Amino acid sequence: MLRRADERCPLLTVAVLVMVVGAVAAVFEPARAQVPASSPSIVLSRPISVRSAGMNGIGAALVGNAGAVFSNPAGIATIRHIGLEGAYRAGPSEGSIVSGALAWRLRQFDVGFGIARFKPGSVTGVPSGYEDRELAGVGSLVYRFGIIAIGGSGKYVRRAVDDSPQSAFSADAGLAIAVFDIMAIGFSKQNIGGRWGGESAVSMPGLTRLAMMWNYVDPLEAFRLLSTIELQWPEGEDFRIVVGGEGGVVVHDVGLLGRAAYGTKATGSFFSHMTYGGSLTFGRLAFDYAYQEADLSEEPAHRFGLRLAL
Repeated sequence: MLRRADERCPLLTVAVLVMVVGAVAAVFEPARAQVPASSPSIVLSRPISVRSAGMNGIGAALVGNAGAVFSNPAGIATIRHIGLEGAYRAGPSEGSIVSGALAWRLRQFDVGFGIARFKPGSVTGVPSGYEDRELAGVGSLVYRFGIIAIGGSGKYVRRAVDDSPQSAFSADAGLAIAVFDIMAIGFSKQNIGGRWGGESAVSMPGLTRLAMMWNYVDPLEAFRLLSTIELQWPEGEDFRIVVGGEGGVVVHDVGLLGRAAYGTKATGSFFSHMTYGGSLTFGRLAFDYAYQEADLSEEPAHRFGLRLAL
């Protein structure tokens, strides 16, 4: 009995931390309304993972990648030992985004970190406020018990506005249920309570995600085929639904995968309905690509990434 009680302690600790985060968020919620002029973080309002970008921002149920720290912290729970991910968004006229993520397993826990930097370009047609430089950092802690994982993240954004730095803090909470390699269900609540820390030119609108991913074939075999659907509730915008799929062939650890997704547009968003992408894999190493017809403005966006699982 004592052993079972000890095993439950980490779970209870994480659950208490999540409840505390929610309570603190509620306390700071009124402070956010006192800031009259602000714009969302450009880094954290875009899909950071290239695989996620190729599927129109789907991320709650794309488990097993280090980049999951940016969309659902519990998504890193299925990493075998260590996961690494890097990404680059090319856009000379709109600006570029460079990011990196790291996650590793520590017995029943998983720890993850992510960092992303936005550098402006000529910013033709980019909404006001997005021409400013941004740096964002994310730290995640996840506890796994069986097929269920629960986790939370702390987030920090720093924006340079005419050489005057502006900062914002927030937190995410996530849940993932991964049934072997067959299916996964993911839920995440991002930017709980919005921005914390008083007045800032950086806003962090809330986003709720609920998603399901289903593998139609054994991912250890030569053929790969999966589909995923995600429901999104962005704060202050219309409900959004995204449906995507991924398929390909892997022979002797060398594979070629393709992916595409369709999503309804959020209010006032430049995002395109369709996105496309693909991966070239060599064992546990994957080179990713994603294309979006419109991202920051009405210009196309190309993303390139690298994923490594150890």
